[in-house]
Amino acid sequence: MLKRQANIVGAPARRLSWMLALALLPLLGACASPSRAQTRELLDESSGSTLLIVQRPIVFARARTDVAANVRDYATVVALHEDRSGKYSTWLIVHRWSTVDPRFAGAAGAGSGQLRIIADDRELTFKAAVPEPLFLQRRNGLFEPSTHGAQSSAYSVDSPTLHYIASAQTLSLRYSDDPLPIPYMVWEDGRTALQAWLADTHTP
Repeated sequence: MLKRQANIVGAPARRLSWMLALALLPLLGACASPSRAQTRELLDESSGSTLLIVQRPIVFARARTDVAANVRDYATVVALHEDRSGKYSTWLIVHRWSTVDPRFAGAAGAGSGQLRIIADDRELTFKAAVPEPLFLQRRNGLFEPSTHGAQSSAYSVDSPTLHYIASAQTLSLRYSDDPLPIPYMVWEDGRTALQAWLADTHTP
């Protein structure tokens, strides 16, 4: 009789244990696999690759008071991994655009030169990929500005370089073909998002 009562009393406790175990399963699964919480995933149908894109870009800007008040040139810098059936490559996509009236933009609108990012006391140089990767043709989902005349280029980059950019205290940007001596400075700071994306996307 006492044994039967013990079984009856223990049954609710066992059920509670099972309920707790089932409730914890999703949490265990989340710990066992990448969260991708800081990553935007897009399937590029033109190339069949998957794009792992940072949640927020770094936007650089410079004032163009030589032309008009309250107008600027911008450079939107987007980091992404391209996954082609398990083969990874890492890119910086840079959209170069301006709110300056195209009639007065002059030579500053050129965009084919070497990209230079000055991170703290180090200058990092990048050459645009030719031909450009297929995914750059889609633009959609790559933070391309809606401004007419934006120019987009892709630059091959490695993870250590991105880590250096993300952790730099000061950043500026220039183009080798730019006749204006005015650098682009950080306008919208996406370094925190870049750090989170790097931690969230561990590629081989």
